Amino acid sequence: MDGKLHALENRIEGRMNGVEGLLEHIEMTVDGLKAESTFNSLPFLVVSFTDLCEAALGWFAFELEWYDTNYANFAQCEAQSVSLFVQYLTNMKGDTIQVGSKGNGQENGNSLTDTSDLYHPVWGQMENYALGREKRRQLLLMLCQYEADRLDVWAQPTNTKESSSRPKISADKWVEYTRTAFSVDPRIALSLASRFPSNTFIKTEVTQLVQENIVDVRNIPEALPFFITPKAVDDNSVLLQQLPHWAPCSITQALEFLTPAYKGHPRVMAYVLRVLESYPPERVTFFMPQLVQSLRHDEGKLVEGYLLRAAQRSDIFAHILIWHLQGETVPETGKDPNSGKIKHCERYPLFLKLKEKSNSVKQEVVVLIIKVRCIPGLQSSQSIRCNEKTLSRVSINMAVAHITLSSSICRDIILVLSNGSFLELLPAVRQRIIDGFRGKALDIFKREFDFFDKVTSISGVLFPLPKEERRAGIRRELEKIELDGEDLYLPTAPNKLVTGIRVDSGIPLQSAAKVPIMITFNVVDRDGDRSDEKPQACIFKVGDDCRQDVLALQVISLLSDIFEAVGINLYLYPYGVLPTGPERGIIEVVPNSRSRSQMGETTDGGLFEIFQQDFGPVGSASFEAARQNFIISSAGYAVASLLLQPKDRHNGNLLFDNVGRLVHIDFGFILETSPGGNMRFESAHFKLSHEMTQLLDPSGVMKSDTWSQFLSLCVKGYLAARRRMDGIITTVALMLDSGLPCFSRGDPIGNLRKRFHPEMSEREAANFMTHVCKDAYNKWTTAGYDLIQYLQQGIEK
Repeated sequence: MDGKLHALENRIEGRMNGVEGLLEHIEMTVDGLKAESTFNSLPFLVVSFTDLCEAALGWFAFELEWYDTNYANFAQCEAQSVSLFVQYLTNMKGDTIQVGSKGNGQENGNSLTDTSDLYHPVWGQMENYALGREKRRQLLLMLCQYEADRLDVWAQPTNTKESSSRPKISADKWVEYTRTAFSVDPRIALSLASRFPSNTFIKTEVTQLVQENIVDVRNIPEALPFFITPKAVDDNSVLLQQLPHWAPCSITQALEFLTPAYKGHPRVMAYVLRVLESYPPERVTFFMPQLVQSLRHDEGKLVEGYLLRAAQRSDIFAHILIWHLQGETVPETGKDPNSGKIKHCERYPLFLKLKEKSNSVKQEVVVLIIKVRCIPGLQSSQSIRCNEKTLSRVSINMAVAHITLSSSICRDIILVLSNGSFLELLPAVRQRIIDGFRGKALDIFKREFDFFDKVTSISGVLFPLPKEERRAGIRRELEKIELDGEDLYLPTAPNKLVTGIRVDSGIPLQSAAKVPIMITFNVVDRDGDRSDEKPQACIFKVGDDCRQDVLALQVISLLSDIFEAVGINLYLYPYGVLPTGPERGIIEVVPNSRSRSQMGETTDGGLFEIFQQDFGPVGSASFEAARQNFIISSAGYAVASLLLQPKDRHNGNLLFDNVGRLVHIDFGFILETSPGGNMRFESAHFKLSHEMTQLLDPSGVMKSDTWSQFLSLCVKGYLAARRRMDGIITTVALMLDSGLPCFSRGDPIGNLRKRFHPEMSEREAANFMTHVCKDAYNKWTTAGYDLIQYLQQGIEK
C-alpha cells in the first residue's frame, strides 16, 4: 500500500513545516510591517520581509494538500494567521507604476529603470524591478486570499456560508498570474493549475510555458500532463524526447499513460516502465489488475517485459500476477458439437455500431453493448449459426465480425472483437513466468498453489452431497490437506503466513450454483512474533466473478490511505479479495463481525437498542466509544459510497464489528449499475437509515453534536478525496475494457469525475457534501429497499 499515492505523507510533512515556518514569520514580523513602510524605504526590514515572502511563496510551490491535527483550534488559528498576512499584503504600499501598452513599467519615485537584469532572491528574474515586484505581490495576495478561504473551510467544514466574496478575475489577469508564477518558480504555476483545475486560462498558459521551457522543468513530475497528451502521441511530438531525462512520477500518474489514449507510444511506455521499475515489485502489486488489463494494448510487449522482469525479482509479485492472469481467463465450456448451439458468456463487452437502414429519411446511429463468449476453437473466417431470432449469420476473422440481424429493418453491424488476442496472451504470459522459476522459487510456487488449489477444489466435492452432509464433507477434505512448509501465505494477504487449518471451521455457504465454503486458518505476521497466532477466515468462491469487488476495494483502500495520510479520523476496512481462476476467488472475512441481518435474528430492537445490549447504557464509556466508532466508520463509507455508488445495500451487506464499526461488503452493483434492471431505486448516495440516524443524531433533527461531528468528517473526507481525484479515476479507468458489469452502461468514468466536482471551490464542495448527507438522512427509498429485501429474500430490516 505504501507506494499507491507517491510520497503523500512526505508532501504533507513538508507542508506542515511550511505552515509552521509561515506562521512563525508572520507572528515575528507582521506587527512591524503594519507600519507605513515599503520594502525599499526600511532596509532593516529587508531580511525579515524577504524571509516572510519566501516562506509564503514556498507554501504555494507545493502541491495542494489537506492535513488534520489533534490540536484543538489549530485549523482556525492557521486560517486566521493567513488572513492576517492577507491584510498586510492588501495594505502594503507599493511603488506607483505606470504600465504601458507593452507592459513596460515606469516608476514614479525611486528610479529602478536600470535594474533590468536584477535577480531578486524572492521574486526571481525581473525585467523591471518595481513592476515585477508589484506583479508578484499581487500574485501572492491572490494566492493567500484563496488559501485563507480554503483553510477556513477546513476549520469550519459545516459552515455553509461563503467566508468572503472575491472579485471575479479576468482571463488576462489569470494569464498574468500564471506567467508571474512561472517566472518565480515553475512549481508555483503548476500548483496554480492544481488549485484551479477547471480554469482553462491557467491550463492553457501552463501548457504553453511548460512546452516552451521543457528542459527547465524536467525535475518536476507534475509537469508531465502538460506535454504528454494524446495529441502529442498522435503527432509523435519532439517534446517526448525529453522523457528519458524526466524525474519519476507517482505510480498512479504513470499508470494513466497506460490507457489506450496514449496508444502505447514507445517513449511514453519507456518512461512509465522506468517509473514502475524504480519501485520494489511488492509495492506495485496493488495495481496488478490494471497492469494485466494494459496487456490489451501492449503492442510493443513493453508491459509484458516489465511483468516478467518483476516476477523474476519477487516471488510474491509473480504469484499474484499468475492468480490475476488466471482470473481473467474464461471457463472452458465451449460448444456442444451435437447441438450446434454456442453457449454464450456474459463477461466481455463487445461494442456494436448500428446504422439503421429504412425507408425513413432519418438515419439513426446507435451504440449497443452485448456480452458474448470468445468461443474456443473458432477459426478465422469461420461462419456459424445462432438463434435465428437474434442473429442470422456471423462471420468472424479474429478482428471484425459482420452481423446481420433478422428483423423488419435491415441493420448492418460492425462488431469489433477486442478479447480474442488478449485471452490467447494470458496463458502464454503465465507459462513464461512459471518457466522462469528456478530452485527455491519453483518450490514455493508449487507448494503455495497446490495447497490453495486443494482447498478451493473442496467446493466441487461438496456439490453432489445433500446439504445436511456438506459440513462433515468439508471436515473430511480438510483433514486430507497437509501444510507443506512454514512459508505458505494467504493469497489475499502475503504478510500473513499460514501456520495451520482449523479443520472444524469449515462452513458451506448458500449459493444457487456452486458451493462456496468458509474456512478459518491460523496465521502469523510475516515480520512479527511467530508465536502470536491469530485466526483468519476466508471464503473460497467458485462460479462467481469477484474482480469487480477487487476494483471497489482498491478505491476504498486508496481512500483509506488518503484519510490516514491527511490525518482524518475516518475508518474504512478494505478486506482482501483475489481472483484465483476463471470465476473463482478468495475473499477475506471481516474479523469479529456480524451482518446487520444476523443481528436482527436475535433481537427485535434497532441498532440503538442493540448497541445498548452490546456496549452498555447510553452515556457509559463503552457505549460512547462504540458510538464514536460507528460515527467515524459511517462517515468513511459515506464518502466511499458517494464515489463508488454501491447499490443493493440491504442489511446482509452491512457488517458491524465487535467495537461498533460499520463495514460494507459485496460490491456486485457499483458505478452505473443497480438491481432490478438498473432501476436505481436506492436514490440516496449512501445508506443512512432511521436506525442509523438514531445513533448518529440523538436529536432526530440534525442538531446534535454527534451529527455535527459526522457531517464534519464527511466533508473533510470528501475534500481530501478530491485532491486525489486523478489517481482514483485512473485506477478505475484502466479497467474499462475488463468486461466488468459496472462498465456495461452509461458513462461510468465521466460520472465518477462529476461526483468529485472539480469545478467547485472548496466551500462549494463542502456544501455539496453537506447536502448529500442531509438528503440521505432517513430517506424513504432506503427504508423501501430494506422492506423489499425482507419481503423477497427474508433479509432482516
